[in-house]
Amino acid sequence: MNTKIPADLCGNMGRLRWRCRRGMRELDEAMQAYLNHHYTQASAEEQSRFEELIDMQDPELFGLISGKSKEARYQTIINQIGTTLKVASAKGG
Repeated sequence: MNTKIPADLCGNMGRLRWRCRRGMRELDEAMQAYLNHHYTQASAEEQSRFEELIDMQDPELFGLISGKSKEARYQTIINQIGTTLKVASAKGG
C-alpha cells in the first residue's frame, strides 16, 4: 500500500507543526496529538476548524482543551485530542 503524502500537504504539515508550538507544554502535546493522528484524515471543514484553534491565544485554547469552556464547532476535535492523549498516556508516552 502506498501511503506517500503529496508534497503540498507535507509543506503545509510543516507549517502547521510549527504553529502548534505553544507557550504551554500541555497545549503543545494536545495540538500535536491531533495533527499527528487525525489531521490528514479529517474533512476540509474539520481541518479549517483545527487551524482556527491554533490561531487562538493560549488561555482561550487551554480553556477548550481542559473542558473549562466549550464551543460546539470545535468539540469533535477536542474529543479526538482527549482520546489520543489518553491512549498515549496508557501506553506510557
